Amino acid sequence: MVTNAKGAKVTVDDVKKSAATAASTVKAAAASATVATKKAVDEVKKEAEVASKKATAAKETAAKKATTAKKAATTTAKKAVAKAKKEVATSAVVQYQDQEFSEAECLKKAEAQFKKDYKGKTLEELNIYIKPEERKIYYVANKDCVGSVDLF
Repeated sequence: MVTNAKGAKVTVDDVKKSAATAASTVKAAAASATVATKKAVDEVKKEAEVASKKATAAKETAAKKATTAKKAATTTAKKAVAKAKKEVATSAVVQYQDQEFSEAECLKKAEAQFKKDYKGKTLEELNIYIKPEERKIYYVANKDCVGSVDLF
């Protein structure tokens, strides 16, 4: 027999009973915790499955959109190629006082004169003005370079 802090006498049987009660309480708490843990794990698994399904659906939707966009781009490209193939080849020839000259010849002359007049500059745009009565080709290159060359 032992005396506790309050002065009461405690027997070995009382300690054993108290220990058994504490052990059963611990076992019940452990079982309860195990059940709670299993429930939490199950909930997390369910949420993961839902998220996985949503991700798969999103991937499929994105793949469908990409395929649709690719088809649209292909169709647009085919139409552009078809339009390019349908363009008609043209040429312009001017006849003036028993003289004849083409637009292509005038462009070549104007380009050559630009290269002589503006050495080191790059030709980006060229507009020509043909004045047969003056026998001249006037040009405006790159919107700020002007000049002329003889037509004949």
